[in-house]
Amino acid sequence: MPTPPETVPADLSPGLRLRRAVAYPLRGASAAAVITLATAHAVVNIFPGIIIPWGGGAVIWVSILLYAMECLRRTAHGYADPPEVTLYSNYAPAISLLLLQALQLLALVLATHAMPLLWLVLLALVMLLPALAISLAFEDTLLAALNPKRWVTAMGVFGVAYLLPVTLGMMGDMAYLEHVRQTNWFAGSLWFVVVVYLWLLEFHVLGALMHRHHQRIGHTPEADVLADASGRDRDHELLEQVDRLLSMDQQAQAETLLRERLRERNVPLSVHSRYRRLMKARGDQQALLDHAQTQLTLLLAEDQQGPALGLVSECIEQDPQFMPGSPDMAARLADAAAARGMTRLAVRLARGYPNTWPRDPLAPRYGLLAARLMAERLDLRMEAGVLAHKLLRAYGQHPAHDEIQAFIETLDLRPTSGPGPS
Repeated sequence: MPTPPETVPADLSPGLRLRRAVAYPLRGASAAAVITLATAHAVVNIFPGIIIPWGGGAVIWVSILLYAMECLRRTAHGYADPPEVTLYSNYAPAISLLLLQALQLLALVLATHAMPLLWLVLLALVMLLPALAISLAFEDTLLAALNPKRWVTAMGVFGVAYLLPVTLGMMGDMAYLEHVRQTNWFAGSLWFVVVVYLWLLEFHVLGALMHRHHQRIGHTPEADVLADASGRDRDHELLEQVDRLLSMDQQAQAETLLRERLRERNVPLSVHSRYRRLMKARGDQQALLDHAQTQLTLLLAEDQQGPALGLVSECIEQDPQFMPGSPDMAARLADAAAARGMTRLAVRLARGYPNTWPRDPLAPRYGLLAARLMAERLDLRMEAGVLAHKLLRAYGQHPAHDEIQAFIETLDLRPTSGPGPS
């Protein structure tokens, strides 16, 4: 069975996506495309004259843009890996974009040397070319791609982030001018590699912006459709990606992916459990305790009391002073533990309640619950009496005072002294 293509969640954080984007032009088929195109360009420029260098160069530049547009499409459809190099049937979009790119370079040269007013033309081209690239990559006809409404929509939806591909495009132009200026064949070839890298990165970033904002621009990522059809979801893909990273001894990257997901909403328990397994493997006790509070909230929200009690037990083994993050959570877990016969855990939670939240209205009642369980289930009547007397002194004016007093009388123990609930 073939391995399904790796996909990227549409709401992957921009920071993580940008870090991954930097390596995109040098991964897999993209790296092969860069090497092939750079080698072809270097070879055609060895020949003397104009016909072979210019003719071969035109074919190479069209090929670069065709592949860049395919990178844009594939990224916009939610795929993580670059596309394979293939044969194309429609060269018109790439040729159109190449002509516009040449016009932009001409405007840059003329504005720099002799015609300052062309800076306005250059600025317009610089701002429009990324939006035009999107239209040319996804529209079936050139006429449809030239609809200004689509350009304005893309720029409006992407917002400030639109300036990133614009900047990359300008960097590509500057690198191309440096490539042209080189008289040394080897140096010129290196600058050509930089140009190809920047163009592929620009188009990949455009695709990532489309993928991130696909709902607002009316685009349906193909990867999402395939995932829905096959019953796979983004978190399933995430866990598979984590497993792949771990198999390559890249635990730090795997942890980063999981942390990024845990910062978002509606995180399934499978992701929380996978993160805890990584923290256990690393022996990071504090990270486990910190994360437990988040997972307890999720478990109780889904009324999964059994797994929540198991998690609390695990945390108490790591830190005997551990308590859930809120009085409500502690109360629910103490009641659940008592109802399930997990007496020692119930006592630990109920006894910790007045120590952790002494001013909470329910603090004396849960302290009394701990005392009752100690006396009735654990046969620790003396310890229960000590705790009850401390509660009686600490909460003398509380409505629970009479109930605590009545409990003490049932124990038939003499009053003991102590500083307060413990």
